[in-house]
Amino acid sequence: MINWMGGWPADGLLAEAEWQEKRQASSAAAAEAIAYRLRRQETEKRLSSLVLSGQLGPYWQPADDPGQWLLTDDADEALRLTTKELLRPGDAVLVERPTSRTALQLFARAGAAVFEVPGGTEGMNPEALSDAIAAVKPRAVYVSLTCSDPAGCRWSDERRAALLRLCAQAGVALVLDERQSLTCDWTANLADGQEAGPTAVIGGLPSGLVSGMRLGWLQWTGWTEADRTFIPLPPARRPDRERDALDNREALLRYWSESSPIPALETLRFIYRTRHALLAEQIAQTGIPGLICKQPEAGSHAWLKLPDGLEGEPLLKAAWLEGVLFQPGAGYYATAADRSRLRLTPVHSDEREITEGVKRLRQTIEAFTGRSG
Repeated sequence: MINWMGGWPADGLLAEAEWQEKRQASSAAAAEAIAYRLRRQETEKRLSSLVLSGQLGPYWQPADDPGQWLLTDDADEALRLTTKELLRPGDAVLVERPTSRTALQLFARAGAAVFEVPGGTEGMNPEALSDAIAAVKPRAVYVSLTCSDPAGCRWSDERRAALLRLCAQAGVALVLDERQSLTCDWTANLADGQEAGPTAVIGGLPSGLVSGMRLGWLQWTGWTEADRTFIPLPPARRPDRERDALDNREALLRYWSESSPIPALETLRFIYRTRHALLAEQIAQTGIPGLICKQPEAGSHAWLKLPDGLEGEPLLKAAWLEGVLFQPGAGYYATAADRSRLRLTPVHSDEREITEGVKRLRQTIEAFTGRSG
């Protein structure tokens, strides 16, 4: 019978056996992809539960709203994703004085206008913040409540509550950069008992905790239907990099499940405190008038004040010849930079290196000022 009525033929160009083999290969690849996705979701869930439990230090968990959660390569990536998703050219952002150099650079690339709000070591002045919100109608307020970069300051409970209330009432998004919160030896829910509006919270592993490993995270809460477009997505990466990152995160969770993260963090905090204390002590012993280094409350960095008339950028060039490097402070201001500031990061140097580094810094300053040691 010759059938010219149409329909599907019994045989095709690809034989049935060959086709079944290709189907099995596709099914195996799909099963592997699903298994990988489930591993990644389980890792994110376990890490988020650990952070939000308060076991590791200050955390953010508004009542009844755990929010969305995303693991990132590091805290800088979390901030990049937040900036990209939240800000458009011309948007206004309110920041502390001083504030993160990285954040200022990202905001500038996004075309945002950045305004400083007066305050002090305890946080922004509530009256000044209220006035700034009314005057510039910002899209966001960027702060670090637990440990600011560069000064290592902690907001007071009163100013934290005022910040949350004022931003929630005005519908202004909060971007909280809490990447150094795990270096704090105190625990608190930063949103406890407070009204909170749309908030993006950035966290991360402290540097030096796990050799060669970086890890950040981004949590967002309180976003209403009007803000439903806030869905940051990480950029696509090579599969081998994705798998390496997942292996590292699973290994970290296994380590913490076997021995608890608390002792390791307490040890790291002790190392940070002792090395900051040594730096402050060595700076004080230089005997250089106007050279001031106050030990931070937590974090990796120390914020140093130079003698009057000295600036960080030219001093860095001379210090480099002496074999010591630091961050000039001008880059940590949105406007009217205080050029007499330096950011030092001593926590990854041992006692000998800190002592020698201060000696070389003293020699550089004395060469600038005409003093002799």
